[in-house]
Amino acid sequence: MKKGIMLSLAMATVFTVGTSTVSKAASDVVLDYEDIDLSITISDKYNYIYDADNSYGDDISEYGINPDTIVKTIKSTPGAYFEALYVDEDNYFRESYMNYLEGEDEIGHLKDYSKEEVAEFGEQLSKEMENWVGKDGIKSFEYKDIFYTEGGIPYFQFIMTGTNADGDFTSGCLCTIANNNNYYFYTRSYAPSVDAASLIEDSQELVEGVEFYFDKTIKSDAHISEGIDWKRVGSKSAYGAVFGAVIGASISAINKKNKKKKEKVSE
Repeated sequence: MKKGIMLSLAMATVFTVGTSTVSKAASDVVLDYEDIDLSITISDKYNYIYDADNSYGDDISEYGINPDTIVKTIKSTPGAYFEALYVDEDNYFRESYMNYLEGEDEIGHLKDYSKEEVAEFGEQLSKEMENWVGKDGIKSFEYKDIFYTEGGIPYFQFIMTGTNADGDFTSGCLCTIANNNNYYFYTRSYAPSVDAASLIEDSQELVEGVEFYFDKTIKSDAHISEGIDWKRVGSKSAYGAVFGAVIGASISAINKKNKKKKEKVSE
């Protein structure tokens, strides 16, 4: 049985930590989170996949990392649901993950808004994100416009750099709104030099595997452009994006061990 643990945070924000059901599609992993109305298919390029229940894929303990530690970190982090990792061409791990923020406004589904309205909200979100630069570990922010999936779901895209307990990072984030709630999908790297555009591309690939369970009783068209404080909505969405960007999962420790292993092999 699925369950969610509701935690109240700053700004009256509510995150959820949930459990999943898992299936295999060829060599891909499909994680189903009915409690937050989505499932996601994670491609087989990710060698190591974890959620609050279990680990899937290869054994990461070869790098001296206890996979149970990663699972416990996901379980104890508000809004976290899974992490998927692979090693890039520079021998650093790339970490893709999702964060969820329960909404308070009757926004509906972002997909129901016109491209002009989505663009307007994106501009407001960008302004609110700029306010976080220099705060809570965020060093820089760059808005990268809107990405539409093949299924027509719009996502705001941005690149952030910052520092958390694991070190300096670069993150490519895509976010959208469905069933009044905020969904954030990140690909993050702690490599000292990384192609930020490729992080965005990884996150784009990630969201192409997302299927939302849309609540048909929610009528987005009743709220479009009228009765919505877009500044307040943008402020909350920006807060959720920052929170998800700076959460840590001991990935820098994994990268350090992976780098040492590479150096040892090259000696």
